[in-house]
Amino acid sequence: MTHEFLKIIDSYKKAYTRNTQTVLATIVHTEGSSYRKQGTRMLIDQYGATTGALSGGCVEKEVIRQSSNVFSTGCSKVFKYDGRYRLGCEGSIYILIELFSPTNELISLIETAIEQRVLFYLTSSFTTYEISNQNFGTSFEFKDITIHHSNHNAEFESQVFKQPIEPLNRLCIFGVEHDAEKLSQMATFLGWEVIVLGSEYSTVNSSDFPFAKSVFTMKPEDLDQNLFCSNTAIVVMSHNYSKDLRFLLSIISSKVRYIGLLGPSHRREKLLNAIIETDVIFDDTFFDKIYGPAGLSIGSKTPEEIALSIMAEITAIWRKDEKEPKCISFSNSNY
Repeated sequence: MTHEFLKIIDSYKKAYTRNTQTVLATIVHTEGSSYRKQGTRMLIDQYGATTGALSGGCVEKEVIRQSSNVFSTGCSKVFKYDGRYRLGCEGSIYILIELFSPTNELISLIETAIEQRVLFYLTSSFTTYEISNQNFGTSFEFKDITIHHSNHNAEFESQVFKQPIEPLNRLCIFGVEHDAEKLSQMATFLGWEVIVLGSEYSTVNSSDFPFAKSVFTMKPEDLDQNLFCSNTAIVVMSHNYSKDLRFLLSIISSKVRYIGLLGPSHRREKLLNAIIETDVIFDDTFFDKIYGPAGLSIGSKTPEEIALSIMAEITAIWRKDEKEPKCISFSNSNY
């Protein structure tokens, strides 16, 4: 959800330059089945323009209608949207709506945390019954500072929904051919931060990959290992066996979660056997991260279809490991 939150921040900054008020709507609690889960957010400006969505389109009109009262009073509110007779999911969601006017300091902290890939938290206070209360709101918790949106001193029992905002998922693509550009585009559309890596003989630059955050060309042995962390996926697709082998050897100690190899199974086995025959020391779990041929088997033929299958496989792996954010009950909001 990090990329969705960044879109909200970007929209807020544009609204601010136009002196346009905004409110933030957050799903803070669900009962039964729901299309989107806790932590899904939507920004609404005073003219009804929105960024993000809380459902497939069923809830948004009611959220906009409910937000008019928040704009006029400045008081946060919680309301329940009962979808048993209106939504295909047949569940209910509780939505917190609050004025959203972060300071320049807060915007800077958010953008710095994202750029430096540092975890931070959003905590939202609310109740599971419909009410307006000026103490409800969302706080931002960074490593060394917490910025409160509300007073956090409600006199009745309330709850706090705490959501981690993790570093953007990162996709590193080793290869600079046409199919790599299509994968870069697909991953960016899905909210991934894309880094394209070419060998020292590559002649590409950022203009060849307009959807990538960065494009590097260098010897695989000289790669910055800080590019590869636990929420990084790698796809090896240079179409050159020796380059692929050098690259795999350069990342063999990294803590990435996924390594996809383009090409048939026998090419994968040839690469893995070559790695085993070297004197490089590595953990056996390295092989558990390797998927080849990369992508779900959906009969892909075109570069676009191959990109789809690869991102579908990566998404499935990420979702399997994903944990739900925490919702905690408190006797008051002084947490």
